[in-house]
Amino acid sequence: MSNYGLDSEAKAFSYTREELFNTIKRIVAHPHKTLTSHDEARALAILVVFDDYLTNYTESDNNGGYCVYDCDAMDFTEFVRFKLGIDDYDAVDVDDILK
Repeated sequence: MSNYGLDSEAKAFSYTREELFNTIKRIVAHPHKTLTSHDEARALAILVVFDDYLTNYTESDNNGGYCVYDCDAMDFTEFVRFKLGIDDYDAVDVDDILK
């Protein structure tokens, strides 16, 4: 497991919201090891934005209220690859991104 990621070998959703929060908090604080209340506030804000995104995404397609599932809209790793210019299917590791 990387310093900043969740356990990729774990069963899906076997980690808790607290573990996800702590991971985001460590990333926000990077490269510092001491976590501050500001780091915690930013991590909480990130969680709220993702919750809004995922809730809006799963509850409506803004066209009649039907749930639409489009894998590309939920593939954040692919989005990161695109933003960083990483080839398709190459591994994306948070530790490498934060170097």
